[in-house]
Amino acid sequence: MRKKLLLLDFDGTLAPLAKTPQAVRLGRKIKKRLDVLSRSKNCIVVVVSGRSLKDLKSYFHSRRIIYIGNHGLELSGRGLRLPRGAQRARRRAHFVRLLARKLGSVFYFWEGVSVEDKGYTASLHFRNLRPDRLPVFSELVHFYRKKYERWPVVWRRGKKVWEIRPSDAWDKGDAALHLVRKFPGALAIAVGDDKTDEDMFRALRKKAVTVRVGRWRKSRAEYYLRSQKDVVEFLERCR
Repeated sequence: MRKKLLLLDFDGTLAPLAKTPQAVRLGRKIKKRLDVLSRSKNCIVVVVSGRSLKDLKSYFHSRRIIYIGNHGLELSGRGLRLPRGAQRARRRAHFVRLLARKLGSVFYFWEGVSVEDKGYTASLHFRNLRPDRLPVFSELVHFYRKKYERWPVVWRRGKKVWEIRPSDAWDKGDAALHLVRKFPGALAIAVGDDKTDEDMFRALRKKAVTVRVGRWRKSRAEYYLRSQKDVVEFLERCR
């Protein structure tokens, strides 16, 4: 049987989305299934996330899983070392931290908005923002993107979140491609639900089976699952 390399996003894929990142819970069934797959000689399990490595690992107890955090800027598991491209990008992370502090001050009194500094990247969450406040919020985001456009950072819109990363060309796609090359011969399967996961689908075109959770006509994924609940069934079928 051909070995499988499972590249799995966390929020919205392995775990259902919640009002805040801290409120997200990983289901017992899917957690157990990932543990079983990680013990199998036929599977290599990789969790790919925008969360920090420390935060991501807190949801799991398996040392056999490979973890990619901060959109590819952190890597842990199986003795793997962080690629040079990611190391270069990390050198500019102080610009992200400075911007996170500035945005934290700007939106400090905004109900439903929070700034998360993850060390190498940052997130501007607005999932709980009142709809009538969205136009003003969007104007402010546009203003600060313009104000700091010369800074070496990239803003990426996700599901009710703005992801802010160092501008060096390194993302989830580069990290996923790095692992595909580390495990030649394995059948790579990438699963994700958000726009940052499209980086994976783009980088792994013709190199992996790509699956989007939830339909989106602009997606680069070849296949799709209807919802996050279908991910459990998908993993149950993996052997």
